Amino acid sequence: MYVYLDNAATSRFKPQGVYDALIYDLKHSANSGRSGHADAVNAGLKMEECRAYLLGALGGEGTHSVIFTKSCTEALNLALFGFIKGGEHVLTTANEHNAVLRPLYELKSRRMISLEVLEQEDDGSIDISKLKEAAKHADIAIFGGVCNVTGATLDIAEVAKIVKEEGCTLIIDGAQTVPLIDIRLEDMGIDMLACAGHKGLHGLQGTGFLVVKNGTPLRPLVYGGTGTYSDSVIQPVDIPEGFEAGTQFSGGIAALTEGARWSFEHAPATRKLFRQLAEKALYDLKNIGCTLYSANSDSGVIAFNIGDADSGYVASLLDSEGIAVRSGLHCAPLVHRKFGTLAQGMVRVSLGVETTPRDMLYFANAVSRIAAKVL
Repeated sequence: MYVYLDNAATSRFKPQGVYDALIYDLKHSANSGRSGHADAVNAGLKMEECRAYLLGALGGEGTHSVIFTKSCTEALNLALFGFIKGGEHVLTTANEHNAVLRPLYELKSRRMISLEVLEQEDDGSIDISKLKEAAKHADIAIFGGVCNVTGATLDIAEVAKIVKEEGCTLIIDGAQTVPLIDIRLEDMGIDMLACAGHKGLHGLQGTGFLVVKNGTPLRPLVYGGTGTYSDSVIQPVDIPEGFEAGTQFSGGIAALTEGARWSFEHAPATRKLFRQLAEKALYDLKNIGCTLYSANSDSGVIAFNIGDADSGYVASLLDSEGIAVRSGLHCAPLVHRKFGTLAQGMVRVSLGVETTPRDMLYFANAVSRIAAKVL
C-alpha cells in the first residue's frame, strides 16, 4: 500500500484534462505570442483562456490582470521587488514561508523597507487585534492565507478589511490557500495575489501566477523578448506582456486552466473531506501520544512530532512503510523558532483530494508502531 501525504509540496492528483492539455500542446508545439501561424496563435489563445478563467474564479474580472510565472515564489518576488520603491513600512507574520520572508529580509538589509513581523499565538494563529494595531503604521501588508507548516488559517476577508481601512497595499500568498479559502479579489480589496499552479489547483510544476490590480505600478524582474515593441531595446512595462519575457510554458498554462477549473468546481467537497479526515487524524495522533502543532483542521495540513525523535528519522520510517510525508523546517524558520523545533523539525502531513479514510487508518497505525519504538 502506498499513501501520498505530501500534497502541500505538490499535489499528486491531476484531473484528466491536465494530461490532455499538456499532451495536445506537446504535439502542437509552438511559441505563443511570437508567430502568426495557427499553432502559435492557438497557444496564445489558450493562455488568454487561462487568464480569463482565473480572474473569473477569483473575482477579479475587469479589475485585475494575470501575469504568468514559473512558481509562486517568482510571483511573490515580482510583487515585492517589482513594487517596493523604498521607504515603505511592511507588515507580515511569523507564519510565512521563506518565499515571503527572504525577499522582505533582503529588502530590509538594503535599507529599502522597515519590517514588522507579527508573532503567532500558542495555537499558531495570528491575533487579529494585534494585526489591527500594527496595520495602522503599515504601507504594505503581506500574508499567507494558510501556514504551510501547521495549517493555521487566516481570515483573509477580515484581515483585508482591516488593512484596507488603513490604506495598506495588500498582497496575499495563495500557495496553500487557493481554492480552499474563498477569495474575491475586488470585493476584498486585494491588490496582488500570488499562486502556485501545482498545489491546490492541481496543475503542473513550473507554473504559477501573480494577479495584479489594474493600475498597480510594477517593474519587471526579467528583461528580454516579449513579442511586443520589438523595435525597442527598452523593456516594456505593459501587463502582462512586459512581465512575461521569454518563451512561456504554454502547455503548463493550458493544463492549469483544466486543473483550476476542476479544483474550483470541487472546492466545497474538498474542504469537507479535509475537515473530516484531519479531525480524525488529530484525534488519533493525540491518543498515540504525539506532540501536535496544528489546531486547525480545515486546511488538511497537520504537523506533529513523536517525542524527541528527529522528524527526518520518523519520516524515513514512514517512507519505509509506503507513506510519503515531509519533515524538517519546511522553509518556514520563524514557525519553528516559535515552537522550539529548529533542531528537531516537524513531520508534516498534507491531505489530497484522493486521500481516503483507509489511507489515514493505515497512517495512524504506522505512527503508532513507530511511537512504540521511540517513546
